Amino acid sequence: MHFYRLTCLHRWLLCLSIGAVALPVAADPVQPQGWWHASDLIDYGIIAGSLGIFGGVHLATPLESAGIGPRFDPQHPSATLDASLSDRIGKKYLVEDKQETVPALWVGLAIPAVAGWLALQEGLPANRDARHLHDTLVGFGEAMSVTLMATEVLKFSFGRLRPDFQDRLKRYYCNRPDHVDVDCTNFTEGPLSDDPSKVEKIWADGRRSFPSGHSSTSFALATYAALVTGGHFVWGHDATNTTRAWGIPLQAAVIGLATFVAWSRVDDGRHNVSDVLTGAALGTAIANLSYWRRFDTQGHSRNSDFGTSSVSLTGGPGTTGVGLMLKF
Repeated sequence: MHFYRLTCLHRWLLCLSIGAVALPVAADPVQPQGWWHASDLIDYGIIAGSLGIFGGVHLATPLESAGIGPRFDPQHPSATLDASLSDRIGKKYLVEDKQETVPALWVGLAIPAVAGWLALQEGLPANRDARHLHDTLVGFGEAMSVTLMATEVLKFSFGRLRPDFQDRLKRYYCNRPDHVDVDCTNFTEGPLSDDPSKVEKIWADGRRSFPSGHSSTSFALATYAALVTGGHFVWGHDATNTTRAWGIPLQAAVIGLATFVAWSRVDDGRHNVSDVLTGAALGTAIANLSYWRRFDTQGHSRNSDFGTSSVSLTGGPGTTGVGLMLKF
């Protein structure tokens, strides 16, 4: 808050020159909009639309002409088993949700868990309102839904073969009566699943390597949670040395967990390094966009009455002048 004071000997002359014109030089602070506003329907639409696109594309089979790496030809599947490709798509297939280091189910369960954690944080500072809670959760929902949609559209568009695709191919064809031109001599591995419908899902999933969904989702979760924690307890208006002492390690912990998830996807043979790096960058970028368009550097909601501006003309503290107060 800044004050600029003008002093004059003839006070009546200054008052006459200013008061003669009825100009609205003072503005009342903008009042809170309540916990929601009609403009929020746009955000709700983005979330619903993103989830709808995600669901539709997820059920579609990726394009056959891979945008990155080796291409799978369904007319000649044995070509994909060429030994020269083994360094890129020759890793052993791990049974999904059982042998994976971080099953997809765990990442899925983390989404409502983080949402609950963020909602809990909103109840800690005394000056938070329903609007702030609304913006936090809607921003989280937007970050997650847009990340899921963008990841799935890229997976479909690039159709990159996973590092374990050769093993998937043999498990898929060699456990079928019509294994085309695939040589199944001495092949003893089991099918992709005992459930025929799941077999087809896992088979199609073998062409969804780029980018990593585990990585994009985990980094969107971790980044948004770290930003909300920072806005409250690290750099925000409510931050103190005490809250920073545990807020910063908490931020580091969630980013560390996301990094572990991304690393596990490479170690498990599900993704290439470029897949997880792209996924991490995607999730991080979308989470940042979702958070910063709703909150300022003090952790205040841009839709609340924090940080509103006003200009007023008031009498100065002395007896012979006026003060022009700019409040922002």
